[in-house]
Amino acid sequence: MVIEKKVKPITVRRVVRLVSENELKFNTLSIKKVSLTINNNGNENSVRSMFKIRKDSVIQMSIQKLAIPLGKLEIGVDSFRLVDHIHKVATPGMLQEIGDLFGYDIDYQILESIFSNRLQSIKMDQKENPFRDYVMVIEENMYKISSIRERRFRKFVNNGDKLERFKQRKDEQYLVKQDIFIDPDLFVVRKELFHDIDSGRIITIEYSDFKAIGNNWFPANLHISVSGKEKLDIQAELSRVSVNDERDFGFSVPSRYKKVALNGIKTNKEE
Repeated sequence: MVIEKKVKPITVRRVVRLVSENELKFNTLSIKKVSLTINNNGNENSVRSMFKIRKDSVIQMSIQKLAIPLGKLEIGVDSFRLVDHIHKVATPGMLQEIGDLFGYDIDYQILESIFSNRLQSIKMDQKENPFRDYVMVIEENMYKISSIRERRFRKFVNNGDKLERFKQRKDEQYLVKQDIFIDPDLFVVRKELFHDIDSGRIITIEYSDFKAIGNNWFPANLHISVSGKEKLDIQAELSRVSVNDERDFGFSVPSRYKKVALNGIKTNKEE
């Protein structure tokens, strides 16, 4: 007989504090081996990748298949650079251009938190206590903290007039409901959901198979799925993780590569 553990109710403030104490601490983070399986609307591809992060500064990643470099990406606090080795083009731009492409506000800190399994609030304007207005329930035998109460959220989804009134009162970022599931034993982020109230699109991020790195924890598996009109599923196995030993954050673009904007318009013939 398996007896389900009873999760003891505690406050949002205490959960946030315990997660902060247990999440991986780093100035630089490097994952040298990432096995990726990407399913984009039924088209599946498997590739190898690696990524590294300088905290609060830059995320860099590269992708290859069968030892052939396919491309690389650098994300800064408000900009990005994408290099496509197959078509020999480079795409520089502002981070929000990616958000506009996918219909979301893209924030560097949220992207960094996803790749490093750190707790992050979408209510970034509340600098001193960004989880002040979050609520918590126990669900799936975990602590679930949410940016909008579930009952209130259902009212918006099922009533167009109430949704319009809510949209007029709130900023754009609050049209996304964020749910964060916290492991009650390790106090790490196990799952995050971003539910776009307008489009109905749901982004689900799941972490599993946590390994001890020093006194902290880091997942060996990351699963990202996007549901809605367009479907995307990414499975990532993470290994060879190291902290604070990365020195090289150089990012070069071959001079012969053509510059192309994110919308596909060429910005110059050669650089």
